[in-house]
Amino acid sequence: MIRHRSPSAEDSCFAQYLSQHYGENQRGFLRTGWEPHSDLTVHRKRSALPVFGQVSAPALEDGFLVSISLRGDSQQLVRNGRFTETRSFPADSLGIRDLSEAYAAYLCSPFDFLFFHVPRAALDRLAEESGARRIDRLFSGPGIVDPIAASLGRALLPALSDPTVAKALFVEHVALALNSHLAQTYGGLQVPAARQIGRLSGPQERRARELLLLHVGKEASITAIAAECGLSRSYFIKAFKQTTGMTPHKWLLDRRIQQAKDLLLRPGTAIAETAVDCGFADQSHLTRVFTSVVGMPPGAWRREHAA
Repeated sequence: MIRHRSPSAEDSCFAQYLSQHYGENQRGFLRTGWEPHSDLTVHRKRSALPVFGQVSAPALEDGFLVSISLRGDSQQLVRNGRFTETRSFPADSLGIRDLSEAYAAYLCSPFDFLFFHVPRAALDRLAEESGARRIDRLFSGPGIVDPIAASLGRALLPALSDPTVAKALFVEHVALALNSHLAQTYGGLQVPAARQIGRLSGPQERRARELLLLHVGKEASITAIAAECGLSRSYFIKAFKQTTGMTPHKWLLDRRIQQAKDLLLRPGTAIAETAVDCGFADQSHLTRVFTSVVGMPPGAWRREHAA
């Protein structure tokens, strides 16, 4: 039986930590990973106040807190109990904090941050899967503009705004891509020369398809399905695409859309009912995805293809 934690809006120790030391929580909290492990936790913190004030956070654990400034901000860091000069950071700039060290800063402008909690265990798993040496730390200079990390983070904003539309398969793809980028860019992860990625074996492909189809209307976990096939997450994703021409997320989305088309052609089937049966949050969610994939809303598609 596959057990995994889907992206969730539930509170956690990390959310409580941010709330206590970075101000009251804003709506939007995602956690990814296969229980009992978490690969990445994402949280959004915003303030429209001209001056937010001082933030002080004690050491938490052996992990890292990566922040991306979505709109740019101004702040003073506190070193040895004294404020440094005020520095302005542009939009899409990135900062990395070692959570084993205490942190203090004075936020002197409105801000909109995406926080990514990256446990050291997640980096260890990534290094092991890649056949690379363990990463000692993540480190970046102040105010580094990172369009790749920012783009990956922004891809999660709709899911943060409405966790009901956050599909585990998609969020896991983004989390793995972001962790890989951080590890290579700021952790010095040296991935050995790529070995030839082959296709899934017949039994592996059948098992992967079977497990994905079991989750057409539910949540699926890359980690769990890869484990069922005896593969690491990263190798499984590449091998699945080599075999089917699509990533697992794209393949499952394609099946959801095909199932929706089949149901829409049945007389008397409501679009809202079709949305729920195919694993979408509601009719508007189905309409957005269906239109982006097919090129027209489900209602218009049904009228065009009705017998």
